[in-house]
Amino acid sequence: MSMNAVVISLFLGGLALCIVTAASLLWALAFGLLCFTGHAFRLGFRPREIVGLCGRGVRTIGNILKIFVLIGMLTAVWRSAGTIPYIIHHCLPWVDPAHFHLWVFLLCSLLSLLLGTSFGTASTLGVVFMLLARTAGLDPLLTAGAVMSGIYVGDRSSPMSSSAALVCALTGTSIYDNVRLMWRTSLLPFFLVCLAYVLLPSARAESLPHVDGLFADGLVLDARALLPAVFMLVPLLLRWDVKKIMACSILAGCVVSLAVQQMAPAALLRCLVLGYEPPAGMEMLAGGGLLSMAQVAGIVLLTSAYAGLLEATGLLDGLSSLCKRLSLRLGAFRTTVLAGLPVAAVSCNQTLGIMLTKQLCAPLWQSGKEMVLPLENGIVLLAAIIPWSIAGSVPCAIMGVGPECLPYAFYLYMVPLTDMLLRRR
Repeated sequence: MSMNAVVISLFLGGLALCIVTAASLLWALAFGLLCFTGHAFRLGFRPREIVGLCGRGVRTIGNILKIFVLIGMLTAVWRSAGTIPYIIHHCLPWVDPAHFHLWVFLLCSLLSLLLGTSFGTASTLGVVFMLLARTAGLDPLLTAGAVMSGIYVGDRSSPMSSSAALVCALTGTSIYDNVRLMWRTSLLPFFLVCLAYVLLPSARAESLPHVDGLFADGLVLDARALLPAVFMLVPLLLRWDVKKIMACSILAGCVVSLAVQQMAPAALLRCLVLGYEPPAGMEMLAGGGLLSMAQVAGIVLLTSAYAGLLEATGLLDGLSSLCKRLSLRLGAFRTTVLAGLPVAAVSCNQTLGIMLTKQLCAPLWQSGKEMVLPLENGIVLLAAIIPWSIAGSVPCAIMGVGPECLPYAFYLYMVPLTDMLLRRR
């Protein structure tokens, strides 16, 4: 076995150990960094060169770390200001019991597009829909599948999405250009998913339980609660920089939290850092905050440090050569998407999967811009159909279901399938 294979095997062994023991992936990534730096030192790289290679990778994602900070605060303040509860409270009356699962998909898509977070949407609107489904005697697995489909519409296509921001940072592209590209390639699968939820045989409820008082007792739910959304949507239409848009929305949310929801300044500060702590009876609103982004930021930091080392030491050259040979038969797009599946299965999360797939398949493409579609239409969605991946297991755990719901998450595989089938190469 070559030394390259030994180093990669050690890294994969560390990942597997973390999965089996349910330990944080950060330990495996730190171990991987140790293995890769040791291998570089063995090949003759001096410590200063190794540090320079790590720093070069980290510098490429400096902007994404700032976005992670803003996303954490945004998801917290939209809770404390009553923005998310207001949207849920006023959207639920639209739900037609005869087409319940279609509405689950559409409304989860809407909220995820606004927030840009799959976990935040699943833990709020997703939990509400699961409560309604179980109370009305509707299929919880089909409901959870519709939620999973909806929450990843925004995770893939929203300018506020951390995965979309990461793809932009890695490929050197514009978020607005990418979002337009995402929608152009997903209109057909989006329509097909809607059709599937309409036609799929399932129990149909004659009526749904009332949830009018679900949030009204603990928060002021008038139009002022929508100000953070307004202060995000208006600059978004003007195509402002995403960081400025988030900052405007966060400031508006802080004002509403203090003036309308009567939140104490110290509690608001704690909310921005540690996450929102809702009143009793509204536990589903808990979450967000800077700390909620700590793990994903750590994953990005450690993985970006790999980039220069992997390139300089040629650790992935063998796998890249295999992808090149496969691309001669299948084309670069299909090869990149299919390569993302085992990468997602091994890495167990979107972030590491995106970064490793980009590193592995970059030689197949002439520019970073060309890689946007296979990354967004492939690894971003396919990571969520891996039962043990964080992208799939965490939303399922939040909703109280198992991976049995994933076959009903049609959007996750309809987008990559239609894109692979409709293109020639």
